[in-house]
Amino acid sequence: MQTQVATALSSGSAPDAARQLTAMLRERLAGAEPKLVFAFASTSQPLGEVTSALHRAFPSAHVLGASTAGEFTEARDAQSAVSAFALAEDFVVRAGMGRGLKEHPDRAVADATELLGTAPPERVRTAFVLLDPLAGNGEEASLLIASALGAHVPLAGGAAGDDLLMKAAHVALDGEAAQDAVVVATLDSTLPIGVGVAHGHRALSAPLRVTRAQGNVVQEVEGRPAWDVWREHTAARARELGFGEVPPEREGAFLLAFEAGLAVGRDLKIRAPLSRNADGSINFACGIDPGSVIRITESSADHQVESARIAARRAKEALAGRPVAGAVVFDCICRKLILADRFQTAVQAISEELDGSPVAGFETYGEVALDTGGLSGFHNTTSVVVAFPRL
Repeated sequence: MQTQVATALSSGSAPDAARQLTAMLRERLAGAEPKLVFAFASTSQPLGEVTSALHRAFPSAHVLGASTAGEFTEARDAQSAVSAFALAEDFVVRAGMGRGLKEHPDRAVADATELLGTAPPERVRTAFVLLDPLAGNGEEASLLIASALGAHVPLAGGAAGDDLLMKAAHVALDGEAAQDAVVVATLDSTLPIGVGVAHGHRALSAPLRVTRAQGNVVQEVEGRPAWDVWREHTAARARELGFGEVPPEREGAFLLAFEAGLAVGRDLKIRAPLSRNADGSINFACGIDPGSVIRITESSADHQVESARIAARRAKEALAGRPVAGAVVFDCICRKLILADRFQTAVQAISEELDGSPVAGFETYGEVALDTGGLSGFHNTTSVVVAFPRL
């Protein structure tokens, strides 16, 4: 069976969007039955309603879903919409969900991976991860999943969003949607799947030491409230970007424009600050240890477009010359904040690097990539491109 990929984007109510997506996916699959469907929905369309409808329409497929901070396909990007990606081929797909990610990440991951088994010797396994970043255990969950599945299994995925409200992010499996949860799916294929990762950030500040932190909450940097340090070290650039004043409703956008970078060799591993607390501490998408040395980072529009292109190029190179059928993309909302109306330029760059293949994805609050050239674990402000070979 030849690999078939279909992408679609729709808006309106959840039932209307699901009906439109179903019709478009069926037409573009040309009669092929998908084994895996991704659905990425804004807060305007309840995720459980969308994924339930798609699971009824495609009963032979596992339907994985996440709420978003923006949606896109190779055709356009959108807000208050749903994007979908369907994959049909002789793959074997298994999936599970675990709850209680905030308080018991080990138990949540165990529940999500319990029934995944192992790939047969003639198959190559890739795993997909969708999780709630507001639970604060993105990095720990990624490493626990890697441990459960084995170091030879690459991971790729994203952290759900909620249109920058920072209140409730959902993930879904086959119509069951939940907060504080993680979804893991494995895909066993006859050929390797290509995963590419890149970010376009550079250091804005000098190295800064985290002096007080607990879990995903950073209380102090260099002995001062984290928020005060962020405002001080970004002041000039923030004014240029329209953040001279930061009212409460814009704090999330401000923080995502100036993320933290942890040194990983010569590169930076980006960590997303999500919100400010009354005491001046900052909530991050995953844990940051006391004593960590960070740099506050920034990025330009050109760097963001180029990094998206690089991620796609790396994904294609991993296919070792095989033609690309299509790709699913997990891309941080920060790229949208930086690029604004130019965001679709980055999506088009990804599609161009993949020979014009169909592409669908969503704007995340974090990305998962493990076993991809040393940039491993939970990321922020990063493009993770997963390219499927045409068999």
